[in-house]
Amino acid sequence: MPLKPAIAAQRFAIPAAIALFATTAHAEPFLTRNQNPLLALHGLPSPLPARLPPAGGGRVAGVINWGNTEKEDFSADGNYTLDAETLELRLHFDHGLSERFALHAELPWRKVSEGSLDGFIDDWHGVFGLPGGSRRRLPEDQLLIEFEQDGATLLSIDESTSGIGDIPLALGYQIYATDSSAVSTWLTVKAPTGSADDLTGSGAVDVAATLAVQSQVHERWQLFGQASVAWLGEGDLLPELQESFAWTLMGGVTWNAWRALDLTAQLEANSRLYDGIESELDGDAIVLTFGGSWRTEGGWRYDVGVSEDLQAGASPDIVFVFAVARDYR
Repeated sequence: MPLKPAIAAQRFAIPAAIALFATTAHAEPFLTRNQNPLLALHGLPSPLPARLPPAGGGRVAGVINWGNTEKEDFSADGNYTLDAETLELRLHFDHGLSERFALHAELPWRKVSEGSLDGFIDDWHGVFGLPGGSRRRLPEDQLLIEFEQDGATLLSIDESTSGIGDIPLALGYQIYATDSSAVSTWLTVKAPTGSADDLTGSGAVDVAATLAVQSQVHERWQLFGQASVAWLGEGDLLPELQESFAWTLMGGVTWNAWRALDLTAQLEANSRLYDGIESELDGDAIVLTFGGSWRTEGGWRYDVGVSEDLQAGASPDIVFVFAVARDYR
């Protein structure tokens, strides 16, 4: 006999509710990295998955990083100003080639402009009593990236630019994977499809090696991390001062706060990419990103996060991160 409508509906609804309201955290970092207008051009990898997608399956994600920087630095040798707003739209593609191998690709579009966030950030600092720093001295909604040293102008940009950025392609290998943890390694090559003149690319081929890990330590808690070292080809932006190698470290924790809602906090640090500029604006950086993710029954994931500079100077004052992703099989 056919099932009664109520029983049939119940049998369908229970698995759906379990999928939507599962209380297992999904440890995945926010798809963001240091958005400093000078450092983001180089081949420091974005967060890469520790658990590779199944063969024939993968994920597509769209990410917005909207950042604002207003900083000024003076030394005995020169003056340095980094006053800009950046908007980066980046598509991420992951595809499983086999049980052990996967491909990762990104298509970025970047814009550097005077922006519109200065007033909002100034009000935010005022409400919470946060220090204004260089914001008290620099004009509101101005674009000026200028480095002057020993009487010479090394870099001067005061007009908005935009365009397709440098495109990274990566090959991943699954070293280890269980239900509770995973480890992968990646080799990334960044092609110089952007332009250093437009601050959309470095003008060089960069190569990076990455180790990504994740581990579930409790039903509601997961940890993740990533370490990368990058070889930087000689680019077109301050080539005489550019470093040949750089590293990044990233780690974080995800907590399943309620049903399909995960809360994540992650820290990322990177080494300086330029040597010889007497300013913190191009140096080592530490960035904190925190926010939440919502997973739907249909396989969609929505991220909202905020990045703050913990070491003032080499990363933006604030970056808003928005992402939407969906797995496919």
